[in-house]
Amino acid sequence: MCVVCRDRLSRKEMLRLQCQNKEIITFSGVGRSFYICKNCINDKKLDKIIQKICKTDKTNSKILISKIKEIEFYED
Repeated sequence: MCVVCRDRLSRKEMLRLQCQNKEIITFSGVGRSFYICKNCINDKKLDKIIQKICKTDKTNSKILISKIKEIEFYED
């Protein structure tokens, strides 16, 4: 389920990420993770959600969102 839009999509249509030491990485196989569908990467709500998941402030969340976009680019 996408953390932004709450749609239940197949895993192939979403990115599986995790926050580790206040950094966004692809899921390493250990720990908690979350899914973001490729439609929601540019959504306005993503900023607030990343702040909550990674327990960070607004300035760092902008950096993390750009990291998510970078990861999504390399996944395709």
